[in-house]
Amino acid sequence: MSPDRPERPLLGILGGLGPLASAAFVRTLYRLDPPEREQDAPRCILLSDPRFPDRTQALARGEEDLLTEHLTAALRTLVSAGAERIVIACFTVHAVLDRVPRELRERVVSLIDLAVDGVAALAPSDVPVLLLSTSGSRRSGLFTGHPRWGTVASRVRLPADADQEELHRRLYELKQGRAPESMLPWLEELCTRYEVSGFVFGCTELHLVRESVCRIGDWRIIDPLLRAARTLA
Repeated sequence: MSPDRPERPLLGILGGLGPLASAAFVRTLYRLDPPEREQDAPRCILLSDPRFPDRTQALARGEEDLLTEHLTAALRTLVSAGAERIVIACFTVHAVLDRVPRELRERVVSLIDLAVDGVAALAPSDVPVLLLSTSGSRRSGLFTGHPRWGTVASRVRLPADADQEELHRRLYELKQGRAPESMLPWLEELCTRYEVSGFVFGCTELHLVRESVCRIGDWRIIDPLLRAARTLA
């Protein structure tokens, strides 16, 4: 640690939902703006816990209490380890974030807030973007129920039901290790059909696709995990 630089706060990362996406976020955190000395890099602790119930299925079955129990326990573990700010590397589980104790909730950097911030930064004249999220997030109104959604709704389009189902299937393929490049032709098709300029990555699995997307075109990408890394690095 440089003597003239204060010690960085310890960042907690709740991962494992899925594991590849949270591991990619840690990689982004360290590759984004690497310091001259590794001792000056961000401090973080990753709790990768794949035992979490499937978020979309749990919400569909009305098992919010079960998700809340798991989320509360995981956040307590990170706080006990010294985490001062926390990133939950899963959008869908944010649907029960308001159920956890306030002292834990206040440490969380909301990916939903960062997504809305990204859309709000678009100019009113910009071509809209397409929101890509799990079906659990979609059905729970995770984005559309945000307090500031009304201020950005005109700049966002939502997939039709059939495309939403296909998106959810493809997101789970990414969880299972399918190559991120496999998403690109379909994303190109969506961009054309919905007449959008790019996408809001409203599922953390899509963070795996970001680098491939940036190599092939000039799509506008709002990736809240990237915004979180920039904020906390």
